[in-house]
Amino acid sequence: MEELRLSVKDKQDARMALLSYYSSECIAYGAYLLALAVGFLGLVEVTPPLLEIAASMVSPTLPEQLVRSIILGLMASGFIVFVFYVLGRAVVWGYLRLAIVNVKPKGGNELKFEPGTTVTFMQQLHEACLDYVKRKHRLWTRFYGLRVRYLALIWLDLFVVFLAVSVMLSVA
Repeated sequence: MEELRLSVKDKQDARMALLSYYSSECIAYGAYLLALAVGFLGLVEVTPPLLEIAASMVSPTLPEQLVRSIILGLMASGFIVFVFYVLGRAVVWGYLRLAIVNVKPKGGNELKFEPGTTVTFMQQLHEACLDYVKRKHRLWTRFYGLRVRYLALIWLDLFVVFLAVSVMLSVA
């Protein structure tokens, strides 16, 4: 109950702490995007030798063009999924950073929490920011809680599409 009797300075400090946290997450995901860009350049550089090695190893059992299509499809689909995931998370953290300035903290009764945990003012602010961003930017908030199994499913779907397109183009 002492959380309810916070001074204005304590509340402002909590906002500043969350703003700092959201900003550091934005910077981290920006660095991840930069690392993915560098990784893409490395991937482009390594692709021709990798394709040659894979084609020579598997060539007797599968056509060389199919092996190349599979490898390129795996690489491209994996890269695209990672870029969209990281970009989506960076955008969500940016929206959270903008929301912290204006949101009103959620009341203690509005929060769902597990037994044995305490509802803090920071948690009330964070939940209010999440609700605000979910309400205003629905598309981007899907990246906030995206599970690994969904990412794997998206990657598999994208790979199948790339493989099908590649095979259709090689036949034509």
